[in-house]
Amino acid sequence: MNVLITAGGTTEKIDEVRNIGNWSTGRLGSLIAGAFLESDGISVTYLCSQNAARPQNPRARILPIGNVQSLLDAVEKEMRTTTYDAVIHSMAVSDYTVKYSVSSETLAARLAESLQGTDYNKETLTEQIHSALLHCGSQSHSGKISSDINNLVLCLEKTPKVIGRFKMLQPKTILVGFKLLVGVEEKELLQVAEHLLNRNGCDFVLANDKKNIDETHHGAILLGNDHSKIRLSTKQEIAEAIKRSVMRKIQEDKQG
Repeated sequence: MNVLITAGGTTEKIDEVRNIGNWSTGRLGSLIAGAFLESDGISVTYLCSQNAARPQNPRARILPIGNVQSLLDAVEKEMRTTTYDAVIHSMAVSDYTVKYSVSSETLAARLAESLQGTDYNKETLTEQIHSALLHCGSQSHSGKISSDINNLVLCLEKTPKVIGRFKMLQPKTILVGFKLLVGVEEKELLQVAEHLLNRNGCDFVLANDKKNIDETHHGAILLGNDHSKIRLSTKQEIAEAIKRSVMRKIQEDKQG
């Protein structure tokens, strides 16, 4: 049995020494990997960020990745060469990547130049801002951005969604997705998690809110596509519940 687990958080480069990341540590992913590796006959491939927590079991196959594109490339390669019985996508994937960076002074100067003698409305101004960013971005040099710039403008571009790739590549894999929100009512959290589940063909989604997570506690609800709900209160409980649910689903599919 083969299991693919993603863990930690992706990072997107600003320049050669700076990046944009998130707070994901990969601790939960490492515990999930450890739970599966307690059983003989289960192989785990662990796609993780460079600094993510890693499973202690030496049988785990570790594949470090960096940004969203490298994650997509790794997922594509793995799922075209190996059949995975289950995918647990716990990684916090960046929603945006840096397209351009420019000082506010340079951007303002370019806008002033392009708008001279022009009657503009909202649409025209939006177009001119994008044009100025494109022009300024094309003039930027690789390497390190000067630390003398007082105000740096970053143009962020939306990244592709990774979770939708798993079922496209392997429709029969058991897919576990994760949804983290911050400070919302449980009803809203469950609605968003169910939307993620239905839109991406997930078999399970772990719904959790950052306000319910600390060093010793991790409140979460594991939703199933059969409308089941399992309430959990620690990372270890989550890891064990995901393993049990996945193993049960695999067994049911074999019998069916």
